[in-house]
Amino acid sequence: MSEHEKKSTSGLWRKPGKKWLLGIPLGGFIAFGLGAAALGSMNYVLHETSTTEFCYTCHSHDAFIRPEYEASSHFVNAAGVRAGCSDCHLPHDNWFELVWTKAVVSLDVIPEVMGKLDTAEKYEAHRAEMAESVWRQFKANDSKFCRSCHSIDAMDLEEQGRTTARRHSQAESRGETCIDCHYGIVHKEPENAEQIMDAITAELSGEDDAGG
Repeated sequence: MSEHEKKSTSGLWRKPGKKWLLGIPLGGFIAFGLGAAALGSMNYVLHETSTTEFCYTCHSHDAFIRPEYEASSHFVNAAGVRAGCSDCHLPHDNWFELVWTKAVVSLDVIPEVMGKLDTAEKYEAHRAEMAESVWRQFKANDSKFCRSCHSIDAMDLEEQGRTTARRHSQAESRGETCIDCHYGIVHKEPENAEQIMDAITAELSGEDDAGG
């Protein structure tokens, strides 16, 4: 090995200078700070775009959904508990699922911009389609969003009516979930609501049987 090669090789093992020793942790702190700032900013945006007031910024939500919601028991009730849009339509226990869901629902802007829902007549024409999409999601995920607030285990069945208490106590053994009975609570039902729910149940039951 030549003298030049020896010097080049020995340089690889030379102790770094003080500037390098200072720069390594400093760079790490800067990277950490930038990452924390980016994550904090993203969480802030996720929070602000999940408020009910933000949902109202879409014309159809303010003109057609808002009156239905504010007339529902999810808006005003004896217990004084209010559930907003995000409580029923966004996941709460998985950050990555939340981000994915937000990305998907952001596509709702497209029909708004295209004027698909800009009149009461157009909205009613698409009500069944929109209801089916949401009910299918609730049925498929075992009414996951409902269960973020409601729990059969926490219910005092003795305080409920006989029929209601019986249905709740037998729901799991029957393979039933919240949306099987409690659809149309906030939003007006389409005319063929029962047929839509029956079709969803039959379809998903068929998928379960095929998978089993």
